[in-house]
Amino acid sequence: KKVFLENIPFIWNRLSFTSKVTARNLIRYKSRFFMTVVGVAGCTSLLVLGFGIKDSIAQTVDVQHKEVFKYKNTVTLEDHTFTNDYLDELENDSNVEVVVPFMSYSTKAYLEEEEAITTIIASESEYTDILGLRERKSHKPLELKDGAIVSEKFTRLHDIQVGDIIKIESSNGIKKGVEIIGICEMYMDHYLFMSKEYYEEIFNETVRYDRLAVISENAEAFTHDMEGKEGIKSVTDFDSATKSIKTMLEALDIIVIVILIASGSLAFVVLVNLTEVNISERVREIATLKVLGFNDSEVNGYIFKEIFLLTIIGAIVGLPLAKLELGYVMTIIDMEILMFGDSIEPLSYVYGFVITMIFAILVALFMRKSLKNVQMVESLKSVE
Repeated sequence: KKVFLENIPFIWNRLSFTSKVTARNLIRYKSRFFMTVVGVAGCTSLLVLGFGIKDSIAQTVDVQHKEVFKYKNTVTLEDHTFTNDYLDELENDSNVEVVVPFMSYSTKAYLEEEEAITTIIASESEYTDILGLRERKSHKPLELKDGAIVSEKFTRLHDIQVGDIIKIESSNGIKKGVEIIGICEMYMDHYLFMSKEYYEEIFNETVRYDRLAVISENAEAFTHDMEGKEGIKSVTDFDSATKSIKTMLEALDIIVIVILIASGSLAFVVLVNLTEVNISERVREIATLKVLGFNDSEVNGYIFKEIFLLTIIGAIVGLPLAKLELGYVMTIIDMEILMFGDSIEPLSYVYGFVITMIFAILVALFMRKSLKNVQMVESLKSVE
């Protein structure tokens, strides 16, 4: 039977004899082709999944505290009467790069069938200096205009869409409906953002700033300097918090190693079994090649070229499967106030592919003895 490559002379005529035989055998043994591709694809996807889990959780921390919340410190004041004093002081501080006042409080959102807790943040138009509000997938910036922007996990939990009206309470307990004009990327806690102007228009009350968002040269030193001052309730250092979280995330290395060992072992077993089946089904063919004068290295190349090609195809198929698996796993481990990302670094795909190919090479080295032990007399035996 002809294979489709024979209809492309430009390619077929340039192939060596063994390459032509390999192409024929790949199409000739369809069941082995699909078994190998599916088995290797599963192993490769699990390898990439292991790296992807760590990538996603590590990226979640970095994005949350570097790209969404740009500020390094939060100064919580005992009373809004201290705001202007400390605002002036910090604006004149050479170690402070940016300082923006905002109002923040926890309140209830009254939905159709339930109530939910969320944090309201109202700020001046300079909020872009401290907040990177954007859509998660497209990274399209979101602007606070005549409406509210709500965090993505909150909308998932309560089936909220852009254009919906939800009722919330002001800082003084006044209940009003606000329109959702955007859903922003957010991985920790639930937030609802409004501009100062929109807040005052909806609730007809003045925004009283009780917090300062600060970007300083040294967050830890800034925290030490501000703590204990009159009128300051607390100072939060997000740099230290991020370092602590990353330290805890190092425990993920154990999970990643377990997944790598399991998927690597699976890849090895799958390839060994399929190679053994391949050799056992073609003993007479291999013996005939030896009778015709093929040496050991040529026989190895004849058989293992197929294995390597099938492994490459299976690995390529497995790479996009890892993305689907990661999305499912991240959905399963999500918590109510946490949302994990589902992104995989390009280097993780490279690692998964390379490790799969390494196991294919190990299998080839392991199975060389089986090919060498095939006796030429097998080619003379009649078919049972």
